[in-house]
Amino acid sequence: MNRRPALRAAFVAHLIDATAAEERVFSGRLMPVEEPELPAIIVHTRDPEEVIARSISGLNGYEQRRCIVSIVCVAQSFDDIETDLDAIAAQVEAALESWDIPGFESAEIEPHTTSSDDPEFDGSLTTGATTLRVPVKYLAPYRSGPDPYTPSSYPGSASGAVCPVEDVTIYANEEQL
Repeated sequence: MNRRPALRAAFVAHLIDATAAEERVFSGRLMPVEEPELPAIIVHTRDPEEVIARSISGLNGYEQRRCIVSIVCVAQSFDDIETDLDAIAAQVEAALESWDIPGFESAEIEPHTTSSDDPEFDGSLTTGATTLRVPVKYLAPYRSGPDPYTPSSYPGSASGAVCPVEDVTIYANEEQL
């Protein structure tokens, strides 16, 4: 089950109006905004999702997965672009602190890394971007299906049989059932 779209949507909804980008928070890999609409934030999950643990039981278990959510902060400045980008990144970090992701309540947001692109200059106006790469660990269902050890999953269980094999005597704690 692909949970990345739901994860991206939750990040976008949470970051709207939480930073200087205001409502200009988008999901996707492409820059959907024009320069006058900056600052803006783009949320994507370009990196592959990885399974880092799996429940021991083979049925109705869970996988623990890690997905990197990239939050790209884009801004323009006539002054110091680094200061503006650092301010937006700090606002994103503050918004994510102690946040329970809707639909991913058991998720853990791990420590992130930050990188910056080289700024582009257009006269005295500078455009730049900073990317926060936020690892999120969460649980996802694994091998969902009926439990073969419950009577309701046996053929003929409607008749009250508790064992799929006929003519068998079942004992529990040395007592016949």
